[in-house]
Amino acid sequence: MKKSLLLIGMAATLVLMIATGCKKYLDINSDPDTPQNPDASSVFPAMIGAIPRGLQYDSRYCAKYVQNFGANTAANVNNMDRQGYNAGSDVNGDIWRQCYFGLGANLDYIIKSGTEKAQWDYVGAAQVLKAMMFQYTTDYHGEIIFTEAFKENQAFFKYDDQEVIYAGIDSILRLAINNLSRNDASPTSTRLAKGDYIYSGNTTRWIKFAWGLLARNYHRFTNKAIYNADSVIAFCNRSLVDINDDFLIPFDAAKNDDANFFGTYRDNYTLFRQSDFIVRLLDGTIFTGVAPTSANAYNRDPRMKHLLTCSQDTTNGNGGFRGVAPATGDPNSGSTTGPNALKRIPVLWLDSFYVGNPSASVFNPLYKHYIFADRAVYPIMTSSEIQFMKAEAAFRKGDLPTAHAAYLSGIGQHFDFINRGAFPRGNVTLYNGNPISTAQRTAYLASANIKQTPASLTLTDIMLQKYIALWGWGCFETFVDIRRYHWTDLDPLTGQQVYKTMVFPSPFFADNLNKPVYRVRPRFNSEYVWNRAELLRIGGLNLDYHTYECWFSKP
Repeated sequence: MKKSLLLIGMAATLVLMIATGCKKYLDINSDPDTPQNPDASSVFPAMIGAIPRGLQYDSRYCAKYVQNFGANTAANVNNMDRQGYNAGSDVNGDIWRQCYFGLGANLDYIIKSGTEKAQWDYVGAAQVLKAMMFQYTTDYHGEIIFTEAFKENQAFFKYDDQEVIYAGIDSILRLAINNLSRNDASPTSTRLAKGDYIYSGNTTRWIKFAWGLLARNYHRFTNKAIYNADSVIAFCNRSLVDINDDFLIPFDAAKNDDANFFGTYRDNYTLFRQSDFIVRLLDGTIFTGVAPTSANAYNRDPRMKHLLTCSQDTTNGNGGFRGVAPATGDPNSGSTTGPNALKRIPVLWLDSFYVGNPSASVFNPLYKHYIFADRAVYPIMTSSEIQFMKAEAAFRKGDLPTAHAAYLSGIGQHFDFINRGAFPRGNVTLYNGNPISTAQRTAYLASANIKQTPASLTLTDIMLQKYIALWGWGCFETFVDIRRYHWTDLDPLTGQQVYKTMVFPSPFFADNLNKPVYRVRPRFNSEYVWNRAELLRIGGLNLDYHTYECWFSKP
């Protein structure tokens, strides 16, 4: 009876049982208190709530690939710190799980039932989420199941090439935009506002989000002749305008399952530490080439104290902020007394706090920092990201004034994101203490970190500021970006790496054969157990499969 994950997913819930045609079973087990044909409005909230289950779980591994974080001690360095994988395990398989099991056929049910009831807002929003999950899954894994996904009465499923998948995602998003734009919905249908706790039924914002996903889709192909900067810019112009358009998933934090995965209650990041790379970006070292001191403190990014946590020893010139190098752990983690103990790198949610998590399984609002809080939102897309995509596209097109304006706007939108005073469902603010002041913002924008003219702008400037804006939550998009630049591609204007001073872990995981990671292996229990013939066809059984470059980043 064991089948591929796709079939297991189709039988996992009542909604999916309907999809597999279990009519007789439903007839003899009818219950007026448990509808067997639920309205889209009752299914849709669960789909939103399921998104973090895939993304946040896998971010623990992807964020180490792109050096958002590292291990707290050398003893806790794992395969992902070395850009590897865990053989025979579902570790790093939760995006796959959510695409085919968590959302999967449930979204198809919303689309089908919504179409029958002329609930076009639900149909369009479900199509947006379906396209989004396929986008995340193919970005992360490369070839995936697309054309045969959710096919009934089938145990083995064909993998499609990325060229087919990206085109299919494009089609789904355009259908979604069309449905969200319709004004002929049934007057008796339940409106999207009832089940939508992202945009409260605002279809205009769902459409903007869809255009943002299209911009991501088209922007994958910067290394190909088919890349069209004008299309990316046009999609960005139709997408998220400001922080009010951001796609943010809020948490009620009343129990484990509705608390932020990044918060202290769920205790998933106690052994993680901020990276040396993000510290050097924010203290000005990478941008200016000058080590921080009290004399050049103006180079320090005012976002630093909001994103990162600082140590007790503040004698290092940047206010005590420190980070771990790849696959090393904190060199001072074993020190409990003396000056080195004060230099330890703190946990992610509290300054100068080094060991353990006293708030595990306890909701304590004192243990919070930036997005690492039980009731902090989890961003999926922000207006800042959109501006950085537009900046890169315009730069590649040769339109430097537009690129520079979007670059500055991207930085400004990220400041606004940090400074936002209220979030949906009463989620906590992201700034610590007080918002970033106008004077701090003005001083930073005038500093040596920021290119003051269009002519001085480089790809490095755009991509490193985008890295900062995505740090902590947007590691999957950063992973796409870094692979588009093949980890070590040089900036044509500077002759240095675009991701300036980023270094690989040494050594790599043994199966890498001294190569960087380019994809994540498909989920073990559904694919390596039940769909091995397809994996054999695409090379997925090779030990170094995770180092094979994906189609999207090739010329």
